[in-house]
Amino acid sequence: METALGAKPRPNIADIALYFLRLGALGFGGPVALANHIRADLVDDRRWLSPQEYDEGLAIATACPGPLAYQLGIYCGYVLRGLGGALAAAVAFAVAPFIIVVVAGWFYVRYENAWEVRGLFYGVGPVVVALIVKACWNLAQKTIKSDVLAWAIAALGCAITLVVQRELTVIFVASGIVGIFLFAPPDKAAPGGGPPPAKQVVSRSVFPLFGAIALGASGVLPLQLFWFFFRTGLLVFGSGLVIVPFLKAYVVDQYHWLDERQFLDSVAIGMMTPGPVVITASFVGYLMSGLAGAFAATIGIFSPSFLFTVIGTPLLRRYRSNSRLQGFVRGVSVAVVGVLVGTSYLVGRTAIGDFLTIALGAGALASALFLKRLPDALLVACGAAIGLIAYPLLQPQWLLH
Repeated sequence: METALGAKPRPNIADIALYFLRLGALGFGGPVALANHIRADLVDDRRWLSPQEYDEGLAIATACPGPLAYQLGIYCGYVLRGLGGALAAAVAFAVAPFIIVVVAGWFYVRYENAWEVRGLFYGVGPVVVALIVKACWNLAQKTIKSDVLAWAIAALGCAITLVVQRELTVIFVASGIVGIFLFAPPDKAAPGGGPPPAKQVVSRSVFPLFGAIALGASGVLPLQLFWFFFRTGLLVFGSGLVIVPFLKAYVVDQYHWLDERQFLDSVAIGMMTPGPVVITASFVGYLMSGLAGAFAATIGIFSPSFLFTVIGTPLLRRYRSNSRLQGFVRGVSVAVVGVLVGTSYLVGRTAIGDFLTIALGAGALASALFLKRLPDALLVACGAAIGLIAYPLLQPQWLLH
């Protein structure tokens, strides 16, 4: 595969695995922040990908079910090193958050009545929201730039998300259709070659995944957890945070696997840990059935991302020179920005509820914008420390509702 003009040589699989292992271990801020990190690192800094390749990946990650940043990581691995790169990115991106969540689950089970988890969430939540807001702005500047029509589509996507209070797949599809007419560039000659057909990718990728599931989920409950989270993974579009109301409806209200407090603590763990927010599934799985449950839930929630990405990527890249397809991709890409801004507001409502959290969020946002070299992890650590100190003093009851 040829590299873009001015790009560095493609990395090997070990390089891809090490990068996404680091991102999974240190990447805070949710899907927007992680997607922004990937662009800054792989496009602007290392130049492993061209801007066009990144934009195509962002469109695929949005159009296919699964957490946006995780899907984008799988896409990057696939573009760089085929199926092996996709597998390396998928496993490396998830392994660090999985280990952190399992360790947290071990302590939680033994100290279930401890207030420390809610204290951490109390302080970390506003910082996470601030990082998401900052990343939204950065992503908009690089994706939309000064295109008035693109800003209008993004604003409409944001408004609809705020009105219905959830992400709608129809927003992305409609924006893509509109993009065919508004953003389609002149046709170009189709490039030669291309990646292998999607059929070959599917046949080589499904069996290792389901073999791993069979090894990790040998009991009835782990298998039940796998299928539940696999179905849940099919409903995640753009941000892993969209599964929170869906999870509550089933995990708490219908199946009664967890009570209200345990569920809130699970969401807090998912937001506080680095990597994809849907790692909440691992925590729920651990509470239900220990390590086997965590493994089954994790494989279940992430499998749709892998399968849809390796199927969709070769199809899009094979026909990427088609002007209508490029217009569709552009339309979807700008809609992503607007929808994620709306989602950020919805997340903020759950994390900011009093004067201290407002101050924490504002302070973290100012620090992130004006002290650009300040690591996100340091801001998160400061928020956690403040939360642990303030929670027992203030005892904010709104966190329990």
